[in-house]
Amino acid sequence: MRKPSGFLLLLFLSLSTNSSLLLAYPEMSRHGYANCTACHVSSNGGGILTPYGRQLSQELLSTWGKEEESKFLYGAFHPPDWLNLGGDFRAVQTYLNSPKVEQGKFIFMQADLEAAVSLKKWQLVTTMGRQEPTTFNPAGGTIFSRRHYVNYRPTDQLSLRAGRFQTAFGINTADHMIVTKRGLRFDEGSETYNVEAAWLGDDIDTFVTAVFGRPDAPQLNLDKGVAIRSGVFLGERFKTGLSYFYGVNDLGKRHLIGPYGILGITPRFFVLLEIDFQNNRPQTGELQWGAVNYLRVNYEVFRGVHAYVTQELSKLDFSNSKNTTEAYGIGLQFFPRPHLEIQVTYQKSRMLAASTSFSDFAWVLFHFYP
Repeated sequence: MRKPSGFLLLLFLSLSTNSSLLLAYPEMSRHGYANCTACHVSSNGGGILTPYGRQLSQELLSTWGKEEESKFLYGAFHPPDWLNLGGDFRAVQTYLNSPKVEQGKFIFMQADLEAAVSLKKWQLVTTMGRQEPTTFNPAGGTIFSRRHYVNYRPTDQLSLRAGRFQTAFGINTADHMIVTKRGLRFDEGSETYNVEAAWLGDDIDTFVTAVFGRPDAPQLNLDKGVAIRSGVFLGERFKTGLSYFYGVNDLGKRHLIGPYGILGITPRFFVLLEIDFQNNRPQTGELQWGAVNYLRVNYEVFRGVHAYVTQELSKLDFSNSKNTTEAYGIGLQFFPRPHLEIQVTYQKSRMLAASTSFSDFAWVLFHFYP
């Protein structure tokens, strides 16, 4: 086995530790679901499912499954109507082969339980679980709450939310290691304290979020600022939109803006596309212009089995020719039964600052969301 370089080993661990840590499948818009609230308690999607979302998981996502399996713990426990229960349990086996390192690693990434208490137009949502050490959880392995918030829905279209959750920006995909998430510091664990107002219409949705960072953990130096995202549903299966974010921390300030598209070409064939431009103004140093993009082309071979290809590019400083990261991948995503996911991905990637050669990176993700 080749000896690992410190830089590439750090890169490997960073990539492998926290992929896909939010349950969110924006491509469900190809079935005509314009808003995430059809399936999720959260106005921005992800996290705990509604009873209707559980039913759709069995009817549209899964290859096999009986009606009773759509329920919490497959019907072994029946919570009262005012209480939704769920969670996320994830593990991943990774493999990296580069010119300087070859290594595999198994990581039990996440064990979260989530509860949503509903009282008329109010919802209280909280998670409790553990996670491995990360940039945003320096202690690691400790019991903590990933997100917790209060949501008020005075009408079906208007949602008001306050608490700790992920800012609405771009496509709310489950894969948080992609460049439009990790590359822009919207990684897993970067949830901040926010106040959000959202309009969830049949043809258009708009999110306006005041971001207050992490006053309980100032050492994380997460951004404070504002985010705006608006999307338009075109026809039955196409959604496109624009996001803007302004953030400031002790290291400087930045502006982000970019379009995104969730394109359901057919009920089986869809495309996810996002391009974001960043204007970064560090406290020391020169202004930097840059951009990232993510593309996923997906075909559902038969119900519950998806084949896909991906492309990613990050160049956050146009003035630096070596400030480029690119990756190309293929994969399979399998939902054998309700609330169970297996994902296999193989990727060729490189960072020009480290090497002009491509590295092989692969992982198998196991995900159970009861």
